[in-house]
Amino acid sequence: MKMKDYAADHIFSFLCRTVSGLLVFGLLWLIEIPIVFIFFVESILFTAFLCAFLYDYWRRRSFYNQLWDILGRLEEKTLIGEILVQPCFLDGQILDEILRRCNKYQNDRVADARQDSQEYREYLDSWVHEIKTPIAAARLIVENNKNPATLRIDDELRRIDGFVEQVLYYARSAAVEKDFKVERTTLQALVNSALKTYSKPLIQAGGRPVFNGLDVPVCADTKSCAFVIGQIISNSIKYHAENLQISFSAYTEQNAVRLLISDNGIGISPSDLPRVFDKGFTGDNGRKYSKSTGIGLYLCKKLCNKMNMEITIQSDLGQGTTVILSFPQESYLQEAGL
Repeated sequence: MKMKDYAADHIFSFLCRTVSGLLVFGLLWLIEIPIVFIFFVESILFTAFLCAFLYDYWRRRSFYNQLWDILGRLEEKTLIGEILVQPCFLDGQILDEILRRCNKYQNDRVADARQDSQEYREYLDSWVHEIKTPIAAARLIVENNKNPATLRIDDELRRIDGFVEQVLYYARSAAVEKDFKVERTTLQALVNSALKTYSKPLIQAGGRPVFNGLDVPVCADTKSCAFVIGQIISNSIKYHAENLQISFSAYTEQNAVRLLISDNGIGISPSDLPRVFDKGFTGDNGRKYSKSTGIGLYLCKKLCNKMNMEITIQSDLGQGTTVILSFPQESYLQEAGL
């Protein structure tokens, strides 16, 4: 709170004080009071008014500066009413009570929304596990009754299973770290786990994987990392060109192990590249391929952030795409207490 702003807000008080001072001066002058005594009375009145003005400004300035300071440092803004010291002036006390009531109402609404969200995630998680049973049963029926028609049905069931898995990770994305199990593994094991799911579509697309130096130990959540790698493989298959080839290679740096997943597909346009991790963004490729959802890479980015991993994409239009996954070194994780 600035003095000039506070003074401008109290301009009417200054006008009233000036008018009353002139009236007192005129009255004392009319009854022939000595001029020295008149100025003495006026100075007392002015000094009293000025002291009251400065004291009122000081206590309001202290309160509102404290309010702004707390608001700036507080992460949960809705808690400001709970920690604010009650002021000693009436309008500040009224504001304090309003803040407390508003904060309580807002916190109750947030608690209800979190409860609803938690119940929704739990239901969706349960639904995903329930729907996997009939999918598995249908695939078993197909396995026992192979013919061209049932094999096509099996392909669609596999796609449904992939979308269901995507729904599961999307529902858990808000608190996915609760399901993490960090363990020692290798990049080769992670890639093999992902390829196991996408081996058939990769073969159908006429593609082949190429491995180079993946026998590198890492500490990671196998299930989540396999899902991320699987989404990248799925995109490579979806946007493949002729003679599809997906290369997996690795190199080690001081605090990280990099896994490079490269394909020779259609690539990504430079204008779309900065937005590929945005939720629902499909870009030029999405307009050409109706199967694009814009969710896969968004989930990959979110999962990697939760696992303290980094994911980046490099691409040349018409030449192919390279996705780089960075795993923290085991020593780095130990220092962090993981």
